[in-house]
Amino acid sequence: MTKQTNHIDFSHIAAQAGQKASLDGHRFTSPEFLEREWTNIWSKSWLLAGMMVDIPEAGDYFVFDIGRESILITRKDDGGVGAFFNVCQHRGNKIVVAERGSADVITCPYHHWTYATDGTLQSVPDEHRFTQGIPCDELSLSPLKVETWAGLVWVNMDMDCGPLSDFLGSIMDEIEPYKIEDMILVKDQTVTLDANWKTCIDNFSELYHVDFIHPQHASFVDCCDDTVNLYPYGHTLVKVDGYVTNPRYPVPFEPNPLLHMQLTWLGMDPEEFNGRVPEIRKAVQKVKRKVGEEVGFSYDAFSDDQVSDVWQYNLFPNLVWTIKPEELWIMRPRPHPKDPDKTMFDKWTLQIKPQGSSSKAKGLTLVGDEADAVAAIDERPEREVFDQEDVIAGDYSMTITIDQDVHYLRDMQAGMHSQGFKAAWLGEDETRVQHFHDWVDVWVSGNPLSASRKQRDAAE
Repeated sequence: MTKQTNHIDFSHIAAQAGQKASLDGHRFTSPEFLEREWTNIWSKSWLLAGMMVDIPEAGDYFVFDIGRESILITRKDDGGVGAFFNVCQHRGNKIVVAERGSADVITCPYHHWTYATDGTLQSVPDEHRFTQGIPCDELSLSPLKVETWAGLVWVNMDMDCGPLSDFLGSIMDEIEPYKIEDMILVKDQTVTLDANWKTCIDNFSELYHVDFIHPQHASFVDCCDDTVNLYPYGHTLVKVDGYVTNPRYPVPFEPNPLLHMQLTWLGMDPEEFNGRVPEIRKAVQKVKRKVGEEVGFSYDAFSDDQVSDVWQYNLFPNLVWTIKPEELWIMRPRPHPKDPDKTMFDKWTLQIKPQGSSSKAKGLTLVGDEADAVAAIDERPEREVFDQEDVIAGDYSMTITIDQDVHYLRDMQAGMHSQGFKAAWLGEDETRVQHFHDWVDVWVSGNPLSASRKQRDAAE
């Protein structure tokens, strides 16, 4: 395999990323740039608010905090999903402070103004003392645009924006086979970082650093010869071969310890591949399909590449999805309301449902240790909240790979403040970084999603 970059069709997009953005320190450290991003990116683009699993029944709710805003997501009495700014229309008090819960009505703790789960103002204490009247329609909770897809809740603060399908386009079809809505949340983590949200996205937009801070990757993936897709609006994808070794190093005679373990999970004999390590990937593609049939998980909807490889989608502005048929990591840096040097970084780990007693009896598994998934069936995992020093000290872990990234992100951010740094000098391995920032500039200059919708409506 050789390195490949594909530019996905931009012909239906009104605004296109033209001039290359300059990645100087200002865009990572400036409060003014942070404010422009808030006005034109966070307030205009589709954002992942949370998971449907947290609002299974009428009256269930969760809170999504992003920048300066707090957003309330509810399961309405009619079964639909509502999204509202989490602020009482009486005096501006934040209504809900719990991360999630369930209630028949939403009641402001300050003066007990009460709202239905669809945001409608229902009751006001001492209503007769408001001589100007209480127009419930005007004083209901302020809504956001909301859609659900892949078992996830998406919101947009711009009520005039186009649908989520316009924003994600063909990516929705590409992800559909993974059936994310059927996966189980097994781990929910948030770490506070001394880094700009874009510094985090940049880290997950290139593989150039992998050989140097993630040396373990050399033993099971090929990060040299990746395939990159560049999509409209700032989305990207990288495809990396799995069950292989790094071609920059000599091919080992026998499977290394990590490949040995992965083969054992699938009921394969690692010693059969002594002297045949390059054949492992194709063999795993076939065996996984067979094991899937035996334990009740179908790979029929996936290509051979998807069965064995790791794909990573970056969905603009702030989502990083590392996805395999059996597991998904959703990583989401959220900007600080005022400080461009701070970020809340979320990581959700989702897995397919445990394969059950048949797989255990045969000693087979598609995801390694299923203990977290088994436990999550009975009870949603609590969110772990910690800071970067906890990760660096080894008190918390987001997996060895993410822990290594966390260790370096603060130093990357610190360097952006140096007068000795002018601007990033990117190579071909950093195409996704450039693409992302080109579209940051497009969004900061206007709303390409709205412009595209207006263009399409005019053509029709």
